[in-house]
Amino acid sequence: MKAKISSGLLYTVLTIYSVLVALPLFWMMISSTKTVREIFATPFSLPPQPKWSNFSMVWNKGIADYMLNSLLVVSVSVTIIVVVSGLAAYAMARMRFPGRLPIYLMIMAGYAIPIHTVLVPIYIMENTFHMLDQYIGLIGPYVAFAIPFSVLLLYSFFMEFPQDLEDAAHLDGCSTFQMVTRVVLPLSMPGLSSVAIFQGVFLWNEFLLALIVISDGAKKTLPLGLTVFQGEWSTNWPNLLAAITLATLPLLLLYIVLQKQFINSLTGFSK
Repeated sequence: MKAKISSGLLYTVLTIYSVLVALPLFWMMISSTKTVREIFATPFSLPPQPKWSNFSMVWNKGIADYMLNSLLVVSVSVTIIVVVSGLAAYAMARMRFPGRLPIYLMIMAGYAIPIHTVLVPIYIMENTFHMLDQYIGLIGPYVAFAIPFSVLLLYSFFMEFPQDLEDAAHLDGCSTFQMVTRVVLPLSMPGLSSVAIFQGVFLWNEFLLALIVISDGAKKTLPLGLTVFQGEWSTNWPNLLAAITLATLPLLLLYIVLQKQFINSLTGFSK
């Protein structure tokens, strides 16, 4: 009886929490189809005549180009992060070699450095090497700042990886590299997917570093592109909300595609 009460209470709390999270998204979506007057006059009602033209307007104003720029930067960055962090975390967790602990501690020390404290050195360095207004100027710092957390997350994941599977691969004649690429990494998709989701969401929304590095309007990422819809003295709220709605859709699709892997990473290895 107590178990049923606890389970019912848990589901009730989670349902309330889900509603509280979903309400702002729902409000954003319905408000993106209103006029400015309707947003302020009846902010919580459905639009009498949805203005779907708001989406076509922001699309024509360049939101598609900003999304493609972000997609390029984020996809390349996340790919490098997952590959480098996965191999590094496996080496730290499974291999024994001189200097392993100092290297691991150095990687973890990078996790304690706030990005705000190194913005000026990053700008000076990238200006010296002519990396400003270049995608590589974003990808490099993105990867560098993401690796410590990703290694930390995957290190604990690989520590629990079944040793019997590795031994069986070695007995079948696999080299260490073959064992890692053909056995360990495919079975570690829950952990790797979690890293991809966490870092992908963060980089998709990253604004400050992009603001420092990118000033060319044709190369602006999505967070920078959203500022185009905000004027100095006034803001076209329907257009801005429509642009934010379009910017949110790729993240929702990413989670829908990888939700099984993400849940498995929280509950252990998939069976």
